[in-house]
Amino acid sequence: MLENEDENIEYKVTLTKHLKREIVSFLNSRRGGTIYIGVDDKTHESQHVSDQERKTWEETITNWAISAFYPVPYSLIQVFPNATVFTVKVRAGRNKPYALASNGFDASGVYVRQGSSAVKASNEMVRRMQQRYQVSGEFDSEISNEQSLTFKVAHYVFEDLNLNFNKNALKLINDNHYNNAALLVSDQNPFSVKAASYEGTDVMSFKDKREFSGAITKQIDDVLNYLDLANRRQVMITGKGQRSERRDYPTVAIREAVVNALVHRDYLLHSSVKVEMFDDRLEVVSPGGIPDGLTLDEIKDGLTAARNPRLIHILDKMQYIENYGTGIRRIYKAYDDSDAKPVFEVRENSFKVIFPNRNYVLDIKKKNNAVTLDLNDGEKLILKVLQSENRAMKRKEIEKASGLSRSKVFSGLKSLIAAGEVEVLGASVSTAYRAV
Repeated sequence: MLENEDENIEYKVTLTKHLKREIVSFLNSRRGGTIYIGVDDKTHESQHVSDQERKTWEETITNWAISAFYPVPYSLIQVFPNATVFTVKVRAGRNKPYALASNGFDASGVYVRQGSSAVKASNEMVRRMQQRYQVSGEFDSEISNEQSLTFKVAHYVFEDLNLNFNKNALKLINDNHYNNAALLVSDQNPFSVKAASYEGTDVMSFKDKREFSGAITKQIDDVLNYLDLANRRQVMITGKGQRSERRDYPTVAIREAVVNALVHRDYLLHSSVKVEMFDDRLEVVSPGGIPDGLTLDEIKDGLTAARNPRLIHILDKMQYIENYGTGIRRIYKAYDDSDAKPVFEVRENSFKVIFPNRNYVLDIKKKNNAVTLDLNDGEKLILKVLQSENRAMKRKEIEKASGLSRSKVFSGLKSLIAAGEVEVLGASVSTAYRAV
């Protein structure tokens, strides 16, 4: 290294918590800066850094990027662990001043560049930055029109996590008033998700319609439960007598899409998040395109764009968001075992994810090669009950729903299992049956 440290370059021998000050100072600067770790800050000679150290440093800084600073500097911090010298590039932020989240939003947590050093900003400097850099119209930071809010659902979530529900720490309040982030996590959240399933591959014939409302975390849970019930398992018997199961849609991919749809939704558009299930695909549509001018390719590469940063901060604390910035890559990864891949359609006012049904082609082959089954009335009734319930049922539940005797249900299930129309789940007292 030949260059000396200056307002845009910083050298560190190793990673310590003090590096957060340097990052904040670059966020508050005019041009950002570059931090090289594993370099002697006097001789500028690079030191040996093991692969494990690089991995640990990368994980630490990535976690800092979503939890250690406020406002959250989405897409502003890039880590290059495999560069010859471990490198962190920090872009200057738009929503200055940035501060260490642990210090609260005052001068003690705000750092600025002064030559080659990060120094604490004075209260006057903080006020000047606030006047110069106005946080631009983010919906979730604006004062809510509804102030009579309750947080029963949020309290339950925090109790399960053994954490305290602190409105100030969660940044739900601006000047003693609830903001829109508070509105979204409250029980009075006026925004909803609409879900529907169709017979076939078009919208001509409804099978079911639902609307999910309430606190945003409740909506996430309700939508995921709804889709889980409809997400069938395809059972395959291999030539070696082994049993293989594969769901129509990877549950990891569904969760990523649903959470992202609600988190990044443009709440200023008068439209709902929509979840629609067809025989051959699942579609999740969120109002609002990609913010901050990023492209889909940049999002795929891991750059992040946040339309609702306060909401993301809250849901991160509530553990509804994991590995932020890796969502699309995780969705693609979930389809590694399938020839059909997810499709993303980005428009000015919407973002759609289309998941192909991984078992759809297998279903078609199965129907084309199916042997006509000669079922008796009891077997038909049992199969109808299981198909209409669309869930695993115990034998006594089937007896009650069908009105058939124990012996008829037992023999009927045996025939249906042999024909490949019913699968067995669990064993002993936990045994249940489900239509394939």
